[in-house]
Amino acid sequence: MSDRSDELRRQRDLLREHLAWIEREIAREAAEAPEHAPAYQPPPRLVQPHFSVSASDADRDAEAILAEFRRSAPAVEAQTKRGCILYFAGAMVLFLALSAACIFLFEKSRR
Repeated sequence: MSDRSDELRRQRDLLREHLAWIEREIAREAAEAPEHAPAYQPPPRLVQPHFSVSASDADRDAEAILAEFRRSAPAVEAQTKRGCILYFAGAMVLFLALSAACIFLFEKSRR
């Protein structure tokens, strides 16, 4: 059986145990006289689900590769800003060069 189904069965058993405790407490309260203060008895502690997931060797290798290329957010932001400025400057140079070529060819054809 899978780990998940085992964990779900274990949780179901814990809930049944807790419900049995609640039934016992209700029966005890009904049997006691109203003038007696019931002694507090904490419920059985429910265990938090603990899923043990073991990473395969491929996952660990992938994490090592990702860690090698992982960078902080400010570094990525600075590189992105620099790239945008360079693309804009390149586009402006190309636009000005094409404009100058068009003007030059237009003036040359007028003569």
